[in-house]
Amino acid sequence: MHISVMGELDSKAEADRLLECIHESGRYEIHITFLDANIVTRDIVERIMKMQEDNRCKVFVLKAYLYSYFLSLGIKCFLVKKKSLLNKTYQSNEKLNCQDFEPEQVEDFLRDIYDKYGYDFTEYRKDSIIRRIKISMLRYCMTCFEEFRERVLNDQDVFEQLFLDFSINTTNFFRDPEVFTFLKESVLLRLDSYSHIKIWSVGCSNGKEPYSLAMILKELGILHKVQIYATDINPYVIEEAKNGLYSISTIDDDIDNYKKAGGAKDFTDYFDITCNYMKIKDELKENILFFQHSVIEKGILNEFQMILCRNLMIYFDIVLQKKVLRHFYNSLDDGGFLIMGKSEGMLLNNGYEHFVDYNEKHKVFRRKNLSFINHESPYNGKG
Repeated sequence: MHISVMGELDSKAEADRLLECIHESGRYEIHITFLDANIVTRDIVERIMKMQEDNRCKVFVLKAYLYSYFLSLGIKCFLVKKKSLLNKTYQSNEKLNCQDFEPEQVEDFLRDIYDKYGYDFTEYRKDSIIRRIKISMLRYCMTCFEEFRERVLNDQDVFEQLFLDFSINTTNFFRDPEVFTFLKESVLLRLDSYSHIKIWSVGCSNGKEPYSLAMILKELGILHKVQIYATDINPYVIEEAKNGLYSISTIDDDIDNYKKAGGAKDFTDYFDITCNYMKIKDELKENILFFQHSVIEKGILNEFQMILCRNLMIYFDIVLQKKVLRHFYNSLDDGGFLIMGKSEGMLLNNGYEHFVDYNEKHKVFRRKNLSFINHESPYNGKG
């Protein structure tokens, strides 16, 4: 039996229909080809995994993102490459060098991307954007920027790959564990006085940061009164986060980070563990709302007591950094906390018009208000 899946599985009904087709295969071997999907739901992943354990399912995918996701979870699959004008043959010893191109060309290109696809990268740091464009060009064995530009603007698949190259998705459970220790021992204890706490995890990637935060909140006994909003510009990593499935290959580092962050239990207590992947338990998912959102374009979400935006601002230019800091100011309650990446701080971009240091070492800041401005933080930014 062969099933071909056209397009993304955007609704529960579509996902349920695929699961129904798989069920109807009975005990026969089944071949599933995902023609356009970049991500699938947790139920589909687990059903495929079960069938592969019984040697009854072969999977073929055309999208590199889904291929990588399946492989990370231990699903055996085959990447089917489309024939394209981009596919050129080079000798293995031939070195590819992209032609130099001017910042003005890149600015025009980014405006064209915004006009065509609706994603705004015009205020990202140009050195970072140029580096990622070159990486994407070399992936397609292209050296001419204008040729690549035309392909991106006329081929949805090529744009999708460039979009993924632009997106920043490096993350770990309890990344920089000492920051989580400080949040646990200081910031979250202050927030406990609220009857309801709203936290925003900006650029949450595949969900490891908000899930890490949920573990700490549970151990403090306050998760029940917290709502975490977890957002990212990349819709595929948001679906990964909703699935809550992660490769087992990083578990030793995850356990180590959890312990360094002051975890009070066993890290694995929060997961159902298989031989290939870890599945977040539903008790942690209940208080997290994952959704696609661009802090650049859509800006403000209101009345948070804490915002985490770590290691994202370094990819923005000066103008955009100021704009985003203003968004955060308008999204926080008076005296609310902003947590940034270790190399970011206020980035010298008028951030101190809106925030004051709470802990300089861990890059924790508080929103200014009249009562707070006149009282020095007990930590004095000294850690």
